[in-house]
Amino acid sequence: MTVIDALSTPLQKLYYNAQNTLPLSHLDEEKICQIARDLDSMGSDKEHYVTGWMALNPVVLIRRYQNKRGSADGIVFTRSNQYRLSVQSVMFSIPKPLLWITFRRRPRTMKVITYNRLDTTQNGLQQYQNIQEDEVKARLEADWRELNDYLGLACWQRENGQPLWNALQDSITADRLLGLCNSLFFTNGKLQKEGEFEGLWHKGMFIARRNDGAAAFMLAWQHPETHEVASYLFEILKKNTGPTRLRLSLRPHKQEKFYPLNPFDAQHLHDALQMFERAEGALGCFEQQRHHQR
Repeated sequence: MTVIDALSTPLQKLYYNAQNTLPLSHLDEEKICQIARDLDSMGSDKEHYVTGWMALNPVVLIRRYQNKRGSADGIVFTRSNQYRLSVQSVMFSIPKPLLWITFRRRPRTMKVITYNRLDTTQNGLQQYQNIQEDEVKARLEADWRELNDYLGLACWQRENGQPLWNALQDSITADRLLGLCNSLFFTNGKLQKEGEFEGLWHKGMFIARRNDGAAAFMLAWQHPETHEVASYLFEILKKNTGPTRLRLSLRPHKQEKFYPLNPFDAQHLHDALQMFERAEGALGCFEQQRHHQR
C-alpha cells in the first residue's frame, strides 16, 4: 500500500471501540488477558513490556510479569504524569487456603484495577472499587473508553499487515530526508537551536534538522489542550535492519527523550505522515520563492 492510499483510507478499528466497551467494573480476568494477547507484538513466553502512545500518554502492555505473588497480564496507562490507571489480570502463586482467607474467593486468578496519583505525595494505590470520588471514577471510565479506541486502531493495523507502518517505511527514504535537511530553508541566519537540532517555526510547526549532517528531521507542535511542545523525529537507522530502515520517534514533552513508536501506534503514524508531507510542501514552496527571487 502506498503512502497516499494509507493516508486517504480513514483509520479503522477492530475488536475494540469506545462505544461498545465494558465499563471497568464489568471487566473480568479473561477479558483483560485477551486485550494483552491482542496487543502483544513480541509473541514471547518470557516476561516483557511494550510501550505504545495514546496522544502524549504512554500505554504499557504487560505480559507475564513475574513477582513473588504470581504473574500478571494487562495494561498500565499514565495521564500526563498526573495519575496512573492499571488494569491487570493476576494469577496468584500463593496456596489456595491462604488465597481463600485473604480474598474470600477460590480462584487463583483475579482482576486488579488500581489508580494512583503522581502529582502529590499522597500517591498510594487505590483499588478501583474503593474509590469514593465520583469525579475520579468518571475520569477513569473516560480514559478506559479512549483506551478502547486506541486498542481498536492498533488491532486493525496489526490484523491488516500494518499498512501505515509499511507506507512510512516505503515512502520516507534516506534520500528524501536528506533532501529536506539540505533545503535552503535552513540557510536562514535566524535558525533557533533546540539541543542538537536547528530550525524555525512555520505555520504552527517547528521544522528542524539535526545539525550533524545526518538524515534526521524533526517536526514539533504545541498541543492545543496541554500547551506542551511535542515532537516527531524521523531518522534513518545506519545499521542494516532489513525492511525497517526508518525510525519514527515521539517526544511527548520538550524536556523528555524521544521514544520510538510502534507499528500499531496508528494515530501517531497517520498524524506524523501528514505533518511530514505538510512540512515537505512548505519547504518546496520556500525553495520556489527563493528561485524566483534570483
